[in-house]
Amino acid sequence: MNTTTHRPVLLGTDGCEHSTAALEWAVAEAVRRDRDLRVLHAVPVTLGGIHALPAMEHQEAHAEQVVSETTERAHRLAPDLTVTTVRPVGDAAASLVHESRTADLVVVGARGRGAVAGAFLGSTSLHVAGHAHCPVAVVRHRADADTPRTAVVVGVDGSGNADAALGEAFRLADERGMPLVVVHGSTAATVGTHLAVVDSPELRERIAEYERSSTEHAVAGWRQKYPGVDVDVRVVDEHPVLALTDAAADAAILVVGSRGLGGFGGLVLGSVGQGVLHRAQCPVLVVRPESG
Repeated sequence: MNTTTHRPVLLGTDGCEHSTAALEWAVAEAVRRDRDLRVLHAVPVTLGGIHALPAMEHQEAHAEQVVSETTERAHRLAPDLTVTTVRPVGDAAASLVHESRTADLVVVGARGRGAVAGAFLGSTSLHVAGHAHCPVAVVRHRADADTPRTAVVVGVDGSGNADAALGEAFRLADERGMPLVVVHGSTAATVGTHLAVVDSPELRERIAEYERSSTEHAVAGWRQKYPGVDVDVRVVDEHPVLALTDAAADAAILVVGSRGLGGFGGLVLGSVGQGVLHRAQCPVLVVRPESG
């Protein structure tokens, strides 16, 4: 039996508005993928022995309320969806990373109740996006959530991680009947502040031509696999984070690749991935190579 066919969409929630947006997105994705939805709410560890019992009971009651309300909302959105719940005791990020080993996709809100006021991304979301064992979608609450989103955007840089992201982006665009915008932020823009020679218009043009050719080459194989997808390749003379978030301003989803294994043996995000997660207003899907 292929157990991957039974991997659920895993939703991390704490009941805040970002979690509500993540719930709606996770339910829709579970239905698209024909997967169950698994709802996780971590119960914080309360120290203090017997004197901490009232606080522990309060946390348990709150957790029960959150998962119960989340399950009810999920069934209102998709009555036939199978929803399971888990309430581990401990750190939310660590719990989600652990559960991601048996998940098809992890979905989290961009910021939870514990985030610093004014922060654009919570530490839980960033940690999970960087260390999960499957793709991770980070969903931000938007005031204009009802505005139609009509494109999938993907960032490429020529790496194997980017190729995995390309494959997933093509699949999503094909599945949703949306055009695909492939964005490469120019190397010249990235290093221009460090190398004065890159300010040469001639050299910048040569770099742009090379990067466009490389990007088109990276896209070619996926075009053949998904001939029905309308593809717009953009090589932008702009830092990759700005290029991607500008292109994705009205997108349905932005797909980026992870950086890969870091020095401590865990999956970590590069600066572009972190920057995109902090700035993007649309859902961001972080894809690791094995999932492409």
